[in-house]
Amino acid sequence: MKLLKYGTAGRLGGLIGTLLVAVFAWTLSSTVNADQKSQVPVGWTATWATASKVASPFDGPLPVFNDTTLRQIVRVSVGGNRVRVWLTNEFGTEPLIIDSARVALRQEGSAIASGSDRTLTFGGQETVTIPAGARVVSDPVRLRVERRAELAISIHLGDLSASTSPVSYHVRALQTSYLAPGNQTAAMDLDSAQPITQWYFLSAVDVARKGTAAPVVAALGDSITDGDQMAFPNEPVDENARYTDFLAERILRAPGDQPDAAVINLGISGNQISADFIGPNALARLNRDVLTQTGVTHLVVTEGINDIGLPGLLTVLGIPTPSIDAKQIIAAHQQIIARAKARGLCVLGGTLSPAGNSGLPGYFGPEAEAKRQQVNQWIRTSGAYDKVVDFDRLLRDPKDPTVMRADLSADGLHPNTEGYRVMAKAVYQALVDLLAH
Repeated sequence: MKLLKYGTAGRLGGLIGTLLVAVFAWTLSSTVNADQKSQVPVGWTATWATASKVASPFDGPLPVFNDTTLRQIVRVSVGGNRVRVWLTNEFGTEPLIIDSARVALRQEGSAIASGSDRTLTFGGQETVTIPAGARVVSDPVRLRVERRAELAISIHLGDLSASTSPVSYHVRALQTSYLAPGNQTAAMDLDSAQPITQWYFLSAVDVARKGTAAPVVAALGDSITDGDQMAFPNEPVDENARYTDFLAERILRAPGDQPDAAVINLGISGNQISADFIGPNALARLNRDVLTQTGVTHLVVTEGINDIGLPGLLTVLGIPTPSIDAKQIIAAHQQIIARAKARGLCVLGGTLSPAGNSGLPGYFGPEAEAKRQQVNQWIRTSGAYDKVVDFDRLLRDPKDPTVMRADLSADGLHPNTEGYRVMAKAVYQALVDLLAH
């Protein structure tokens, strides 16, 4: 489906098509490059990305990497005919050696589709050393990738068992990937594979299409952006039930003949906008996680509920933590908006959804609710965001606006799958409205 005829077929088509040309002209011109072999214009687009962090006290133990193959599964948003992969050692304190790396279309489980396997090189070399604190991007490979296809990205790691360098990873991938012994990066299927639900040393995937690059909508946020439902054992692993997944599907189903738009998810569960505990705060990671993504044009910000709730929860757990007031949260939003707009992004702000029946100390009660209302009032009325997506209004219980609707709630703090669908519909409509005015 196509992004630019968002609304009812025939009602907004011509207007949106015209507006899109102006809105995204700078994107297309800035991300079109010449392919070195064919000299055919190629537009690069971030089609999948994730935000990394280091292990926190709330996370489980990390695997031991020692002569290990990681085959990691990701679902792209838009497709293309060339692929490049970004690997990361951004939190490492020592260089990280990747002995070999490959990309392929996933068939099922840890198996890849016949004929789709491609060797990844870095400056023409099959081995790459990622410096501490850095990312690297592979050379492009020719691979036809359809919209919403699954890729298998395989890397081989040597003996890291004695390393004290922090691991850069995304803890709640909600996607099954695989660990296997030895260098099996070229295997059609992995032998003795162990399932995992994290992404390690993996940052982003770009695709290219002749002539045009797609607009890119980046979602910055916490566990609600990350797609958590916290309803163990019913977490939606492999279900692609994040609101960003549903948003991508809506965009790709839209009528019309305009270019698609990519959607990338840069949420981190437990993230705060102004303080660090579970991963770097949103202000600190904005440049790395959002502004450096290939071709990013739009940003959706949903941050602040953990700044309200996490200090109280940590204090109850025996980790005394200063409270954060609404003014601090608002100031952080202002900074994110200013920095994103300085880079030419269109910025949407999501109000903080109700958490009154979450059961987590710090997230409910008169003080927490007063902060949430103050932040939401500012988001709604300040005019700082280009568009407001009122998740609070959509998800709250009309009989008790301090709590989430039972039919949309997983645990009182996080929406369930239907709640995420409601969020996606609202973001989609906000994008429609932006283009129509």
